[in-house]
Amino acid sequence: METNMKGKKVLITGSTKGIGRGCADIFAKEGSHVFVTGRKQEDCDRVAAKIQQLCPEAKVAGVAADLRITEDVERLYAEVTKDGPLDVLVNNAGVYPTVSGKIKPFLELTDEDYEGLWLMDFMSPMRLARLAFRDMMARNYGKIIFVTSEAALRPNKDVIAYGAVKAAATALARGMAEATKGTRVTVNSVLPVTTITEGHIGYLESYAKTRGLSGVEEAKKDYFIHGNDAPSLIGRFTTVEECAMTVLFAAANDGVNGNSVLIDGGVIRHI
Repeated sequence: METNMKGKKVLITGSTKGIGRGCADIFAKEGSHVFVTGRKQEDCDRVAAKIQQLCPEAKVAGVAADLRITEDVERLYAEVTKDGPLDVLVNNAGVYPTVSGKIKPFLELTDEDYEGLWLMDFMSPMRLARLAFRDMMARNYGKIIFVTSEAALRPNKDVIAYGAVKAAATALARGMAEATKGTRVTVNSVLPVTTITEGHIGYLESYAKTRGLSGVEEAKKDYFIHGNDAPSLIGRFTTVEECAMTVLFAAANDGVNGNSVLIDGGVIRHI
């Protein structure tokens, strides 16, 4: 598939690991100008250097920012656009409340948990998208992708607050897309199901203990029999690479706009 992403300037938040890192890898392979972001500059520089080594045709740079802070969001955007406009924004960074890798139950969530979740998973991507959207609309070109979650469409008892906030972010993306009618700007969401990343190992360890299982590998199998993703048609966790390919598809295809693109292994039963 011809993506036309070569030379495009792409900012991916939360891209030093996990799905964001996968996105940075795949856009770099397409020859894009990729900005890797995270909270620590040394992490950004290390990941950017490694990707640059693997993808010499790309241009890769690291810029640290704490996206919970409005001034940092503005500084990040100014740094990325100082020598030209941004073509693609991938709003990937996000959190959910955990204790020792275990997701906090609904009744244990505090107001501070909700405020932190809302700040990181809605306000931060909204602020960055608002900056990019204004410039993209002015030049009549640009792609914004929110990486949210299938929990936005399939609420479950284990991630009630997380699903609610991701639903809000998904709705934000759709509303922004409505404002692009007749332009070459697109706004979409990509909704992954549970994906194997560094952040999910702690959760699986906790799941194994709860279920009386021997460890992570046994938990991976049991989860698709007794866990939240038992309806999955593929019977396994999606990979970072599969999620990244979906993000690339949303960025490269001009005919995709205002969509919630599922990468859920069939857990949501719909037609």
